[in-house]
Amino acid sequence: MSDILKFQDSDEFICVLSVLYSGEARVKTEVQAGPLYRVLGSPLYITCSVSGFRNENTDKHFEFRMTKPSNPNRDIQIISSNDDNFGYSNHLIRVRKNEIALKRLSPNSVRFEIKSLLKADEGEYECTAVNLEGAYDGEYSAKTVVKVIEDSLSVSSSASTPLSLNEGEALTLTCLASSSTSQHTHLSVAWYLHKDGQEDAQPIISLNRDFTLSPGQGFERRYQAGLIRLDKWGEAAYNLQMAEVEPSDQGRIYCQAQEWIQDPDGSWYIIIQKNAEEMTLTVKATENRLSVKMQQAVNVAEGGGLHLSCKVDGSRVTVGEKLELMCRVRGPHMPVTVTWSVQREAKTPDTILTLSPNGTISWSADQNHYQLRVESRKTEVIYYLLVIASNQLAVIVNNPGTASCKNNENIENAGIKTIVSLDRNSIVMESKVDLGQRISMRRSKGPTFELTIRQARISDNGSYTCKVGEWLQDPRGEWYLLSTVSKSTVLTITEPGEYIYFSYFRNMFTCHIQLAQK
Repeated sequence: MSDILKFQDSDEFICVLSVLYSGEARVKTEVQAGPLYRVLGSPLYITCSVSGFRNENTDKHFEFRMTKPSNPNRDIQIISSNDDNFGYSNHLIRVRKNEIALKRLSPNSVRFEIKSLLKADEGEYECTAVNLEGAYDGEYSAKTVVKVIEDSLSVSSSASTPLSLNEGEALTLTCLASSSTSQHTHLSVAWYLHKDGQEDAQPIISLNRDFTLSPGQGFERRYQAGLIRLDKWGEAAYNLQMAEVEPSDQGRIYCQAQEWIQDPDGSWYIIIQKNAEEMTLTVKATENRLSVKMQQAVNVAEGGGLHLSCKVDGSRVTVGEKLELMCRVRGPHMPVTVTWSVQREAKTPDTILTLSPNGTISWSADQNHYQLRVESRKTEVIYYLLVIASNQLAVIVNNPGTASCKNNENIENAGIKTIVSLDRNSIVMESKVDLGQRISMRRSKGPTFELTIRQARISDNGSYTCKVGEWLQDPRGEWYLLSTVSKSTVLTITEPGEYIYFSYFRNMFTCHIQLAQK
C-alpha cells in the first residue's frame, strides 16, 4: 500500500512514502543492552549489528549519534561508516585523531570505539543502519545508555625495593587492592613474574572474580604441593607466599588488580585494570646441587671401604625433555664404585647402573632410557647420567604403495578423512568414514596392526597417510602424547581388487600393500 503526499507553493514538491506490510518486521538492528557502566579514561566498545536486509553479503553502512542527559532532545552526530565528515565539531576532531573509530566486524556488524572516555561521553547512544533498499520494513536504529563513572580502583604492593634471596628461602609479598565505586563490582587479583629477556610476564597465581584460585603455567607443581599460596586477608590484602624460591623465580614481581562489572546481558566486563609497582627479585642459586651425607656414623680403617650417598634434590623438568644429572667426585684419584639409582615416591630405590673401578658397567634398568658419560680431570672425576624420556620413532614405506590410517579419497573435494584409528591401548576406535563392512583392523605380533579393505574400488584411489604417536606415562600415572611421525603415499587402482593388506610395527614401521585381483 502506498501513501502519496503533495505540497504546493510556488513550486510543486512530491514526497512518496512506500511502506510494505508483510506481517512481521523484516529488518532488525541491535546493540548491547544498557546501561553500560564504564570508567573515566578507559575504552568504550559498542557492537551494532543488523539483520533482514535482502543481501546479507554486502557491507552495510552504520551511523552513530548520541544525546546528552542535559539536552535529551538534541541529537549529536558522531561517526559514519560512509561519510568522513559526518561528526559534529569536537567529535569530528576526535574521529580524525583516531580517538573515536568504527571497526567493521562483518558485512552486517560494526564496533563503535572510544579509546579514552571523557565525562562528556556519558549519554544515550543510537546506532542506525543506513537503508539503501528504498522500502522500509523493520527497525533500523537501536539505542543504549552509557554511564561514565570515576576511577576508584587502588592497587599497591608491600615491597618495591629490590630483594635478594638464597635458593630455598621463603618469600612473602602483600598486595592491597580495593575499589570504592557505588556499583556492584568484583575484583580479581594476580601476581605476575616478568623475567629478564622475556616480552610478556607470566602469572604466578591468581584469585579470579569468582574467588577461584588458579596457578600460572610452570607453577602448578609447587601450587599442588602447597609451596605457593595466595591468601586474602580482610577486605583488601592479598598475600603471595612462596615457601621455597627457585632460580627460575628471578625477575620483576608485581600484582595486578582487575575490576569487573556485569552488564545487563549477563556478560562480565573489565572496566579498569591496574598494576602495582614492581619488585625486583634476585635468587642466588646453591652452587652444589648434590648433597652428600653418611647413612650412619662409621669408623673406617685404613684400606677399608666407605659408602657415601649422593642425593639429587631438584625440581630438574617437562615431560619429554632430556635430563642430565651430574655427580662430581673431587680429591685424589682412587678406586670408586658409582651406582645411579632412582627412588619413586616411597618405594625402595631401583638401581639404574653400577660402574666398577675397572670401568665395567652393569645395567639394571632399560639401557635405551639412559646414557652414561664420564669425564676424568686432574683433581676430579665427573659422572653424568642422561635420562631419555622417550624413544625416537621411524617409519619406512616400501613400494608399491601404502594404505594407512588416513585417506584423501578425492583431492578435488579436499579434506583428509580418518579411516580407522587406535588409542594408546591399541583399541580400535569407530571409523569416521562410511565403508560398510569393507574395512577391518586387527593387531598381531610385533606389535603389528593390519588394515584390510575388501573389494577395492576405483574410488579408493587417493593419498594414504600412516600417522603414529608415542605415549609416555609419568610417575603419577598421567599419560602424555609425545611427538608423532607420519608417511604418505599415493595409491592407484586400475582394476577391480578384492582386498588391501596393510601392516606397521612399533619403533620401526613397515607398510605393505597386497592387491589381489579377481
